[in-house]
Amino acid sequence: CVFVRVGQVNFVRSVVLVLCATLAVSADSLTLATWNMSGPDPLSDREQEIRSFGEFARSADAVVLTEALGKDQVERLLKTAALGDWNFAVSDFSSDSLNNPFLSLEVAVISPHELGAKTEVDPYPRDDTAEMRVRDLDINVPAFIPDDQRSTTGARGWFLVEIPSLKLAVAAVHLKSSRGQSGHNDEKNSFKREAVAAALGVAIRDSVRSRNDWSYVVAGDFNVAPGDVGKVGVDLKHRCAEQEPACTRYDQTHALLSGGLVEGLAMRNLTVGIGATYAHSDFTQGPIDNILATGPLLDGRGKVTAVRGGAFGSDHHAVRVTITSK
Repeated sequence: CVFVRVGQVNFVRSVVLVLCATLAVSADSLTLATWNMSGPDPLSDREQEIRSFGEFARSADAVVLTEALGKDQVERLLKTAALGDWNFAVSDFSSDSLNNPFLSLEVAVISPHELGAKTEVDPYPRDDTAEMRVRDLDINVPAFIPDDQRSTTGARGWFLVEIPSLKLAVAAVHLKSSRGQSGHNDEKNSFKREAVAAALGVAIRDSVRSRNDWSYVVAGDFNVAPGDVGKVGVDLKHRCAEQEPACTRYDQTHALLSGGLVEGLAMRNLTVGIGATYAHSDFTQGPIDNILATGPLLDGRGKVTAVRGGAFGSDHHAVRVTITSK
């Protein structure tokens, strides 16, 4: 086993995200996707849309789903999408997703490949089933995050799934929502996104150091777009001043994973420029559903093709990226 250190916590072969050193070296292409499936909206009301999602996702090696309501729902989704022979793993951030769906949404990883180790990094392990609790890790926010920005109350962690045959590790994320807000009204939400992103970024960096033949991907609903100039900044000490009527540059989520704020880590965002992925408003023109990667996956790769798919009955567009060797 390979142990990866997150602060003071070790976990076994489960750190982070999606990808594959073997594929990065030998395969012609690797395809990844993410979709916010809007699980609280009944799947039975959009069976044709779900079948269309299946066609969109069929070429993927791994897909991250957000806003799922549990294993039974994900299994129904796969059957409706004609992906019933795929493997899947679902988080267990809360035991009451069905009773409180908008407060207790889960994430999932689906893949045509066999899945290996699964680990949940969870701010609220007490809400888990006994089976999942023994595999849970607490979020360990790194010390460089300012003291008043370290809270993960009301936030989700991340769900880690490995695909051993591909040396592929998947981190599914659904970061704190902005609820359509920005500036002063969104600053505290951004702190929760940043705390999780910082802890995840440190985990990726340390994993790369201990097993550098693996590549890593973070995928899911970030709830902030990388090109949103009204929000995105690069300075963790920047705060919204009370007298500042229009606060900007207050969200460092993307800078933590792709902009160097975690020393030794600079992931590549494969979905930059794809356009808005939230389908029901124009509060941002960039993708809040993102796929980031680092490691041998990108070595020698000549082309990344990103596709914004349909919403498939959700309020988010699906996103698919293909990395090719030529």
